[in-house]
Amino acid sequence: MERLRAIGAAISRSVTAGHWPGQGPTDEHLTQIADNLSRAQHLVERSRGASQSTTDSPADLQHDAGQVMHTLYVAAHGTVVALGAYAADLQGQVETAKRRRQPIAERPTALEISAAQRMIARFDGFEHLAAAAYLAGEPPSSTNPVQSATPTKRLETALAAWEVQAHRTLAASPDPADLVRVARVQALITSTTSILTEAAARKDHVDVDVIQRLTPSLEASQTAWNRMAKRWGELTSPASRTDPALVGAASEVRAAIAATATNRAGWATPDQLASRLDLPNIVKTLHLGMVASVEIAYVVRDTAADHPGLTAPACIIGMRSQGEAEIAIEQGETRYEGVTWTTRCQLASNQLVPLPESARRGLINLADDVVATTKHAVAAGAQLDPSDVTRSTRSGQRAHLGRSVESHQITRPHDPGPRGPRR
Repeated sequence: MERLRAIGAAISRSVTAGHWPGQGPTDEHLTQIADNLSRAQHLVERSRGASQSTTDSPADLQHDAGQVMHTLYVAAHGTVVALGAYAADLQGQVETAKRRRQPIAERPTALEISAAQRMIARFDGFEHLAAAAYLAGEPPSSTNPVQSATPTKRLETALAAWEVQAHRTLAASPDPADLVRVARVQALITSTTSILTEAAARKDHVDVDVIQRLTPSLEASQTAWNRMAKRWGELTSPASRTDPALVGAASEVRAAIAATATNRAGWATPDQLASRLDLPNIVKTLHLGMVASVEIAYVVRDTAADHPGLTAPACIIGMRSQGEAEIAIEQGETRYEGVTWTTRCQLASNQLVPLPESARRGLINLADDVVATTKHAVAAGAQLDPSDVTRSTRSGQRAHLGRSVESHQITRPHDPGPRGPRR
């Protein structure tokens, strides 16, 4: 639930900041559902002291939590279907306008179509995680020592806590050092995913054709995250400080990976990994982590585009801004011609200056590269999906069309059936 909450908050911030589609009317049915859930939250909080009442058995509470998760899943799925239909309609309008030779000003823009496809990918990740959480039951947590005792549970818990903390840090006022830490840890998680998935394939838990498709995609994603870390590292200064909470979450991820997936010589062998970990389940968890990392990349992109407090040393600003401006000029943009990004005084003292648009553009392009490579890895590893319906990230694809919410209901395995009335 905390992972979904972090993703939902990130999407909300993106829309509030003015990204597509911006503010607009809300759906009455979903608004009513949200109001009902808010009232339920207040009632639960008011009666928390009486939570040990015999009227609410553990089975009842688990069932209620499952119903809430199912509501989130259906709402996200309906949104993905609507966005997919809208993006397809825009693409159809473009094709029709080309055939009829309508003026370019009267056609939908490619930017609007790509923005809709980006939002599809974000809601698709939310839907994916909600479905997996509903089917998997109660997730492990650091407050449950029984579940967190095994190496598999420790790694799962560390990854989930990292995702939540990364969202929280990026939602505040992140320093470039925070972005460096996020990118480096994501690169490490991607490497771990590759190693553990290959070990699962050697132990016949994963089909060979899946690993052949997935490994190059993971390598490309890892490379993209490392490039992003290097670029953000250039923007750090002696005054840069990493969020202590982010450092703690990153340290736990590194410690969990070191304890479960390495030995003194480096990465553990497939036999060692099989003896320590529940490889089939941890591979599914890591696949969900790839889905979540797409959303983290989008949040990094929004940070690069919108965060007003980003600064960097003047020497780096001058070099990077001019380089990105020259690329833009070669592509036909003229607004950067003759622009001076720093003054001589700023260069002489290497003063911290606000990040100009051209420098932000380079960071956005790097984030887009991370999104593209990670989405490709998610698609390549679609057969690792723990939900009943195997599917990949479908941004902008026509696979959404013709699907209804009713036809895509999910059922918890071994459902004990309807409950009797409460006493």
